[in-house]
Amino acid sequence: MEIKEFKEIFEKKAEEIFSELNLLEEIEKPFKYSFFAGGKRLRPWIIYNIGRYYNIEEEKLLRIGFAVEILHTASLIHDDLPAIDNSNYRRGKLTNHKQFSEWQAILTGDAGFVIPFKVFSNNFSIDESYKLTGFFSEIMLDLIQGEALDVAFERGMILPSQKSVEEMYRKKTSALFEFSFGVIPYLKDLKEEYQLMKKAGKNFGLAFQIYDDLKDKYGKFEEVGKDLNNDENKITLIALYSDEKAKNYAEFLFKEANDILLKLGLKDFSNEILKIKQLIERK
Repeated sequence: MEIKEFKEIFEKKAEEIFSELNLLEEIEKPFKYSFFAGGKRLRPWIIYNIGRYYNIEEEKLLRIGFAVEILHTASLIHDDLPAIDNSNYRRGKLTNHKQFSEWQAILTGDAGFVIPFKVFSNNFSIDESYKLTGFFSEIMLDLIQGEALDVAFERGMILPSQKSVEEMYRKKTSALFEFSFGVIPYLKDLKEEYQLMKKAGKNFGLAFQIYDDLKDKYGKFEEVGKDLNNDENKITLIALYSDEKAKNYAEFLFKEANDILLKLGLKDFSNEILKIKQLIERK
């Protein structure tokens, strides 16, 4: 399924799930503000397409995707806070703490680290819930540690190297893509396919972050929708290498990820991923 069509289906389901959660208005309003601020829904879309290939029912795929997008949104809310990136804009709109308040943004982000587990426990079998929470908690911890590395680099607490910066990328960005690519074979106990898909997610995530860094370096606010000057002191692979070398590395990583999809027979999804690559490079 193309991402534009999927986005409409997903956001309708997301509204339904939000209503089921019965959140306090002081949490729900700021969360929905950021959640529906115009994200691509790339991670849920990946889960959906891979899941349909393995004949997983749509309802389960949309709920897993919702959980992932909740965590992603929560991480962005916290990332923008004054204590971390101190950003004013995200996706062309005021950041959560600017639109509401810092205390609401902190607690809203905190809620986003809990909601996925509520979704898993309420909508899946005991075995499925056990697997989902185990895998997801590992990914969540990676994401938090990746954020910590990012801030530590920026503030001179750790000296950067290719290895350490890639580790930061893998934890902060690739972790959720590893989950998105790998969760379906993981649920189905397909160990070899799980390892391959997790690697595809890792490579896709690393490439995604490099493309995003290049976009931040050369893009305009109207294109990127966030504070561009905030990235001046960020430690990135393009800060360590030339733009050309970083882009070539991203191309290599993306090709490896796509080759895995072809190897596993996901040709249609591979074609859609190629379109996504063009979107990421352009926007």
